[in-house]
Amino acid sequence: MSAQELVEIQQIAKENNAKIDVTGSRFYNGGRFLQVLEGPLPTLNTLYAKIEKDPRHKNSRLLFKEPASFRTCTRWSMNMTNLDDRQADKYDELVEIIEAAKGDRKIGMASPAVTLFKLFKS
Repeated sequence: MSAQELVEIQQIAKENNAKIDVTGSRFYNGGRFLQVLEGPLPTLNTLYAKIEKDPRHKNSRLLFKEPASFRTCTRWSMNMTNLDDRQADKYDELVEIIEAAKGDRKIGMASPAVTLFKLFKS
């Protein structure tokens, strides 16, 4: 996927999410996306159902779902981190986060989603 295609996807997601009170962050690597979405549960359920029906998405999986007392991504309707540029130095941490999400466990006191945000905060 080209850098321009990523920019276009990002812009559309930002506009669409702002309209439905959804915030979050998307991580891209080698043609695959990992998203963390925040918002009202009914809205998120509807959005995820739409994502699953979209033919551009293949092998969609919900890795982790939990209620939150506050949003982590208050400034972003959708942020994006391109891991193609940053994966090598974060690989072990990413594997741990994905395994924690699949196993429905926390990393320390934080959810996998919060840990993922902290990993790419800088």
